[in-house]
Amino acid sequence: MSNLPVSSMHDPESHGKQARGRFQWRDNGLGFSPVTIVLHWIVALLVLSIIGIEIARFAEPDVALTRVLNLLGTILFPVSVYRFWARVTSWHPLPVGTPNPIEVIVSRSVATALALAMVLLPVAAWLAKSAAGQLVELPGGWIIPSPMQPNAQAAQVFDALFKIGATPFLLGLALHIFGACKNHFVLKNDALKRMLGKRVEL
Repeated sequence: MSNLPVSSMHDPESHGKQARGRFQWRDNGLGFSPVTIVLHWIVALLVLSIIGIEIARFAEPDVALTRVLNLLGTILFPVSVYRFWARVTSWHPLPVGTPNPIEVIVSRSVATALALAMVLLPVAAWLAKSAAGQLVELPGGWIIPSPMQPNAQAAQVFDALFKIGATPFLLGLALHIFGACKNHFVLKNDALKRMLGKRVEL
């Protein structure tokens, strides 16, 4: 008989409990990490706030709102850099239920494109304002340094790039929201609940 102590033998049940007890920092094939879920809703709040402020500024320009807008964009950038990096370096969770493979490819492509856009758009806006000679002011009198000297031609290029990127971003965001609503209200699966932290069976 083996002289190995019983405690050293592999116990699937205890191993499973230990695995569940460890904090999940990264996404895997079974589900999103708590970090991903929290950052997803933080970014959603930031993006919706930015869109709302842009609409308000379009109706009535306001310096205070512009400063808040700059602050939200400044916060969005580093968070989006991490989210994009985590998305392309982690296993994406398997889809809930049995969705159409084409829909899975489209939804994942849209989500990845949105994550990349939220990295590039704040940079394009910063460069456009800097090239136009506008100060990027934050609440409290803080100012983000300009990376370049004013240049009218460069300002037009960066502003055009921002608008070119913003249009498909808004369309992709609408498609992303539509997909979430379809899963929740039409297909009645747990895709949305999983993004609220619920552990679901695949």
